[in-house]
Amino acid sequence: MSALVTVIIPCHNGEKLVGRAIKSVLAQSYQNVELLVIENNSTDNTFAILKEFEKEYADKITVYAEKKKGACAARNLGLSKAKGEWIQFLDADDELLPLKIEKQMALVKNDNPDIVIDDYTIYHSVTQKPHVSMVAQDDPWLGLINSRLGITSANLWKRESLLKVKGWDEGLSSSQEYDLMFRMFMMNCKAIVTHQVETLVHAQPDSVSRTKSSDKLFKLYKSRYTLRYRIYKFLEENNLLSSSYKQELTAYLYYHLLLLNELDSNYFKDQVKQYDFDELGSINKLKIFVKFIGHSSKRKYGNANLFLKTIEWQYFFAKNAYLLRY
Repeated sequence: MSALVTVIIPCHNGEKLVGRAIKSVLAQSYQNVELLVIENNSTDNTFAILKEFEKEYADKITVYAEKKKGACAARNLGLSKAKGEWIQFLDADDELLPLKIEKQMALVKNDNPDIVIDDYTIYHSVTQKPHVSMVAQDDPWLGLINSRLGITSANLWKRESLLKVKGWDEGLSSSQEYDLMFRMFMMNCKAIVTHQVETLVHAQPDSVSRTKSSDKLFKLYKSRYTLRYRIYKFLEENNLLSSSYKQELTAYLYYHLLLLNELDSNYFKDQVKQYDFDELGSINKLKIFVKFIGHSSKRKYGNANLFLKTIEWQYFFAKNAYLLRY
């Protein structure tokens, strides 16, 4: 008999979207699936909708409620209730294509991985048109460094390995799956990258990465920065820090410190002392700086016409050019 797969959907105020996610699970060609939906402090009609699905598909769906706030707490509750050998996490606003689980389960028999990593397609929530396909890097460490190692819903996870690292860190608001994969890699867990595109991620306008709140942006950038610092130290301490890993990590850290400087210059000055960013070389530093200017000016002046964008870009470049000396 085929192995049981548990699908876990955390759901907060998802009355308009969660039905799509649930139906994508019910449409899976792989039949040996249980679906756990974890309601998480919703203030809309989510819980009633979930109970209707549970009533209609009593043999497949079980609904739980988690009072601790956050998707990670909801996922951990689902993980504690799961019976499956393999876990498919699915965000309430995303969906799986019908062959997703079947294709990934076909691979685990021979390769015996702890995580199956796959590509995914990002859709605009308004236009419902594909925006970009996110392709994972074949080297798991490089993918981890560059945020190119799948995403929560695109990957398939071995339950035993998740329990070994005690599941999700409930204190994080971003980079959650990358923190989880890093802790699994620290325990010598094996990942395989297959490049199948069987997951649709619907980008929402109110997502953390799209916020304009300075406090939320600082937490987002700091979370990314701190995780790469931890990766750097782990690889260095275990003699795994190859020249390519070091180059990618140093570039990542430098870029995110530039972003953090906009929000807290004192934090930037304190952290920049810990690294010799001159190792990047002047050309690479300039490329990273230009990327930073483009990101910052786009965030601030994205709705301006081309003429104003050009002026603002030049202004922003001149205003921040002093950072190149670090």
